[in-house]
Amino acid sequence: MSDPIEKNFNLGGSVEKALAGDFELKPVSVISEAWQLTMRNFLTFSPAVILLIAIQAVIFIFALKLQIGDLSAILVMFQDPESVQPGIFQSIFVANFSYEVVAAPIYAGVALMAMSHAAGLRTETRHITKGLPFMMPVILVTMLNLLSQAIAGALLPFLSLYLSLAFSNAVLLVCEKRLTPIKALWTSLRAVNKRIFSIAVIYLVTMLAFVAGMMMYGLGLVIAVPFFFHAKGIIYRNMFGVRLQVVATQDASKQESNKDDHFDDSDDDNTPPTSSTPRGGSNTFDA
Repeated sequence: MSDPIEKNFNLGGSVEKALAGDFELKPVSVISEAWQLTMRNFLTFSPAVILLIAIQAVIFIFALKLQIGDLSAILVMFQDPESVQPGIFQSIFVANFSYEVVAAPIYAGVALMAMSHAAGLRTETRHITKGLPFMMPVILVTMLNLLSQAIAGALLPFLSLYLSLAFSNAVLLVCEKRLTPIKALWTSLRAVNKRIFSIAVIYLVTMLAFVAGMMMYGLGLVIAVPFFFHAKGIIYRNMFGVRLQVVATQDASKQESNKDDHFDDSDDDNTPPTSSTPRGGSNTFDA
């Protein structure tokens, strides 16, 4: 006979601490850890990132083709800017909005994978689907985010950039904390305001990584995109924490532990997880 023993804890911060500004977020430390996680999980994480980029590209091209028909008009725009059709930029905006909304659940899955790396857990490419159970709230929060940025950008471009930072944790709050879309956006905004400068510096570095990746004929994005997601996961862990659960089975005649870490709606115990895995145990990712 073996009696299972469950222990729930919160790794990192918590919603309450985030809203109070009681968390540490040093840009240099976050960037350094994000780079280490990117290198450590490169082979297992890159396929999911490439799949996400491919899905987004297909949706973007399909949405653009539905509007303008002949995609060669995009090439003409770069070759002869004076011959640009009036509605081409609106079509690009709609196509961009479409791919971000439609691919939002897959994006959420990749973000959850990066968050699990920040929590010390392993992932597999199939975990890219972990955002699908939250499809409707994730799509809704993404739409509200993009619409808010569009409206703000029409009034003041800088305000749109601010909202992109302020709402950057909303998707993970919906998936990991099970908050409603409106509450997730509001919670993310309030918490980000506590460390807006540090977060801006971190995301600025990730954007520079994107630029560097594009300059390498786009091949560098294979590193830049995972780096961005890992930085996002570390920021989320430090601010809001990641709920984990340890399940141990203890044999009456011989004590061995079998540990299974996964995301759970539990209490806010801040006991950190152990880095070693007992014999016979395994670390698994479960949103």
